Amino acid sequence: MTISRYCRALAGTALMLVAGCAANIMQTKETRFYVLATLPQDTEALPGVRTSPALVLDLAALTLPQYLERPQIVTRIERNRLVLAEFDNWGGSLEKNMLRVLASNLSMLLATPDIHMATRRTPAKVDARVEIEVIQFERGPDRRAVLMAQWRLLEAGRERKTIVSKVTSLQSPPMAAPSMTATVAAMSDLAGELSVLIARAVIRHSNH
Repeated sequence: MTISRYCRALAGTALMLVAGCAANIMQTKETRFYVLATLPQDTEALPGVRTSPALVLDLAALTLPQYLERPQIVTRIERNRLVLAEFDNWGGSLEKNMLRVLASNLSMLLATPDIHMATRRTPAKVDARVEIEVIQFERGPDRRAVLMAQWRLLEAGRERKTIVSKVTSLQSPPMAAPSMTATVAAMSDLAGELSVLIARAVIRHSNH
């Protein structure tokens, strides 16, 4: 065998080995899927909530910033730099998952099954309407989960007068081991904290 043929054969073998290693790596890297969790099912209703008749709430809208409208879970590693987790994905739409979690949380906190989610037509006899615009929802460079949102509580009438309008900024304690499982758990806790703030505002309004 000539030297040139030997080199070509050696190069071909090397390429086959590299391709095989890459295939093995891809096989071992399986995508993991996550969802936000609700508050514990034994969560008690907040003090002062009206139970007879039960409150009716219209959770009318929840919007996310464009950088979160993707399957991959987003982490902020610097102030102006985001990283997408290639193998850590949301198990479906984050917007819909978050909407369902907030609705479930509010149902427990307000002791009512009448939480309507993003319906096209406002249900009859609604006590209040809630609109939420998420500004940030991620793990930051300091190993804390962050949730910043502008939320509004509106009267349910045709004029939809704003009762409360706030920008709420929440963050978790620093995570000792910021795994994606711990990150999503911390994000779920922040969604729970936001639910409590909204529920308290609904109770204040309903008792006036």
